Amino acid sequence: MHRKAMKFAVLIAAGSLALAGCSSDDSATDTAEETTAAAEETADAEETATDTADCVPAHAGLATVDAGFLTVAAYEYPPFASIDGESITGAEGEILNAIAALECLDVKVQPGSGAAMIPAIESGRADTTMGSWYRTAERAKIVLLSEPVIIDQLTLISVDGVDTIEGLVGKKVGSTLGFLWNEDLENVVGDDLSLYETTQSMYADLASGRIDVIVDTYPSAQSALAVTPVEGAASVVPAPDERVLSTTKPGQTNFPVNLDNPDLVAAINDNLNTLRADGTLESIAVEWGFSPTAVAVTEPNLL
Repeated sequence: MHRKAMKFAVLIAAGSLALAGCSSDDSATDTAEETTAAAEETADAEETATDTADCVPAHAGLATVDAGFLTVAAYEYPPFASIDGESITGAEGEILNAIAALECLDVKVQPGSGAAMIPAIESGRADTTMGSWYRTAERAKIVLLSEPVIIDQLTLISVDGVDTIEGLVGKKVGSTLGFLWNEDLENVVGDDLSLYETTQSMYADLASGRIDVIVDTYPSAQSALAVTPVEGAASVVPAPDERVLSTTKPGQTNFPVNLDNPDLVAAINDNLNTLRADGTLESIAVEWGFSPTAVAVTEPNLL
């Protein structure tokens, strides 16, 4: 039954019950209200079931870790990725929500630390992950890489105005675990590099003076500074320096998938093209503080 028609019928039935028992007993009124509420819930459930049944996936027969769901390994790395209860958000979270909708899948969140994200995909515990994971040659050996999602840039954040890779020498430097540039930074600053599991703790250390410079991405820095303000901190994209590859070849984020599921990564790529063509990617990028060019078509590379 159409939802509006059902609700109309429910109201008529409830009104009849109320008239029959209005003399002195409130129980009839209570019964009518309970009947109305139950019928409303039934109508909502039927409407949801109808909507699900009417959904036609962009790619039929996709295999996922949990049938009917897109399981996303997630950690807090705004503005790329955030967890809101049982939902994902942030720029990449919203893009994955849109991809799941195109495939008639619900998103299931699998929270964890940044270091646990790629292993969750490699072991088959999650379908994909989010949080600015670059396309790299090393990752391509253990997971399938999607087409580029967001083009990223290395940024230096400090109170002292450090604006070059050479300027990091002799400073206490912080970066987040998993970043491609960490090995290069270690070659430049040695033991002065500290790696953090969470962005928040890293920016707290900058605010307290325990580290002098943070190496991050521009949008991540702006989001983190909004949560953990650091008086006088400035964000600078350094000039290219061959000692740190990420300054000469910006990273491209992607949605990695298990090696045994090529159909899923192919579907993700097709859906990215669809969302780029209809303007959804640009809208999401701008909403989360990225430039529209951050989601422009770009030649895939491996760092």
